[in-house]
Amino acid sequence: MSKLADTVRAVTGTDDPDKAREALTDPTLVLQLRSQAQAFAHEERMQQMTGAITTLTATLADRQDARARDAEFIKSGRSNTRANVLLITAGLGIVGGIGFMVFGHVDGNTAVGGCIISVVTLLAGKFATAFDFEFGGSADSEQTRTLLAQAPPIGK
Repeated sequence: MSKLADTVRAVTGTDDPDKAREALTDPTLVLQLRSQAQAFAHEERMQQMTGAITTLTATLADRQDARARDAEFIKSGRSNTRANVLLITAGLGIVGGIGFMVFGHVDGNTAVGGCIISVVTLLAGKFATAFDFEFGGSADSEQTRTLLAQAPPIGK
């Protein structure tokens, strides 16, 4: 059974839906039920926020690990060739896709045009992620600040 059904049973003192409906004509019981429903909603929202914070924390830790790896490459006089090749490939894909649409007179409202636009958008997103990685992502920072501002105080 759900938490709410268990709460209705606890508040009304019955499993019978008709008797429960009759008992809920008492405004005090309705208030208790609403209060408990709000507590359930709050608990669910807190669980969602905790999950989002956990995911974001893991993402940021992963990014920091990758940045540390790149710093080690630089210290040792090497570069991250794989990352550079991927970034150049994304850039060429963006320019190539736009060029193909412009010089090939491909309409964005066709299946081919839509596909090209989708691929260019995907590559542009990856390019933006690379910039966020290199220079610090303001979107990540903003999302972190927002989630932390909404989070309940620790220990409460």
